[in-house]
Amino acid sequence: MEVSVQIDSNAGDKPRMSQTDDDGEDIISNFPESIISRILSLLPTKDALRTCVLSKNWEYKWTSIYNIVIDDSKRFSLKTTRRKSVVYFVNRIFILSHTSRLKRFHLAFQQEYDACRIMTWISAALMRNVEDLLIVYDYGGVVVPRCLFDCIPLTKLKLQLPCVFRPVQNWFSNLKVLRLGKVEILNDHNSQLIFNFPVLETLELRDCKWLKVNFVEVKAPALTELKVIHYSDLPEVENCYIKITGAKLLEIGFHRYFVEKFDLSSSSVFSAAIGYEGFQDDLQVIRKNGLQARLLLKGCSGLNHLQLSGDTVEAIAQSNQGTPLPNFNMLKRLEISTKCNSEAFLEFLHSTPYLQWIKLNMWMWNDYDYDLVESMPCCIVSHLKEVEFRGFKGEKPHVHLADFLLKNAVELKKMTGLSRKKSDERRAEKNFWARLKGLVRDFDFQVGSSMKNMADFFES
Repeated sequence: MEVSVQIDSNAGDKPRMSQTDDDGEDIISNFPESIISRILSLLPTKDALRTCVLSKNWEYKWTSIYNIVIDDSKRFSLKTTRRKSVVYFVNRIFILSHTSRLKRFHLAFQQEYDACRIMTWISAALMRNVEDLLIVYDYGGVVVPRCLFDCIPLTKLKLQLPCVFRPVQNWFSNLKVLRLGKVEILNDHNSQLIFNFPVLETLELRDCKWLKVNFVEVKAPALTELKVIHYSDLPEVENCYIKITGAKLLEIGFHRYFVEKFDLSSSSVFSAAIGYEGFQDDLQVIRKNGLQARLLLKGCSGLNHLQLSGDTVEAIAQSNQGTPLPNFNMLKRLEISTKCNSEAFLEFLHSTPYLQWIKLNMWMWNDYDYDLVESMPCCIVSHLKEVEFRGFKGEKPHVHLADFLLKNAVELKKMTGLSRKKSDERRAEKNFWARLKGLVRDFDFQVGSSMKNMADFFES
């Protein structure tokens, strides 16, 4: 027996469904309600509702869907009529839907709506025991319902919403994923907060503010991923000291600006990406951010993979009178993602005694004087085996760094991403290519995308 099911969701057309077997018998409509509900819930929400025109029997089948995903930039009429279409659509779902448990409720809005209406929709989803809640709305005025904080079935929450959270006891006790954006966390009673997240696995804070809060302890034994992003330095907000305890973090990411002071010394961290961008010329500000980075890295001595921006490395070097860096004895892989001062780069390598792999982004890398190195990092002399270049153009700073590593890294066996400029080669550059040519048999290197083959390097 062969069954065909096809739904055509092209805009402006009515959905068509073929639901018969070879004998012409309608079997789809005879499926158990749970199967029909599952099929419709896997469809885009608007397509699920459009099945109501198939036949009289299908008029209200859609009311059992348990996944509701709405994005006002898609599948709705444009400009002035879009808001009315969205409001009518969402209201109709909640008025007619008879499901008592929502697995997923996602609202992504680009238009501005009545704040009370959005609050009502969130409350309606919480009353239906939603498990996965996502709200993306960049306009203010929405008050988050208090019942959000103790919604027991909720396991995933993403709020990109300018709103205020007033912490309550046993905050989000069953959450596994928590992503907050543009949220202000305000505590009127105590400047210190303690949060217990017994099953939380992912925590992301994006442009969040801590108001009237000086110290936060987050107890999260199941936490494996932590990401903190600030697109502005939020100068009007005082620093908040945040301590993560008991976590086994497989990955952490800190990007753009340091605002909070994070202490991870009571947790285990295996991989980290720190992308501080120091646009300021104020040395005091740079040193302050360097101290923040040092405090963060102090709790990451067990790292095996680390990615740093060049600004982070330089800020750490400028704050050398502050918290000492630990020895990263487990670190095997290091990536510098943006241009970096050579002195700061080599100074940081002293903290990575067993480093085996380095990836360097050479874009705008303009330091080349490596003859003044007073103390050679141990990892270069004894352990470094592979260097990968990105944006290597064969310019003087690039060649001098590659040559420095080639001459001093005794265990070096592989260098990738090389590219050669022959138009303006001085003696030092020619010496490098000559040394590299002599290592061809015992050394693995790969040319950059601008080179056709190995011979291009060594033609006279």
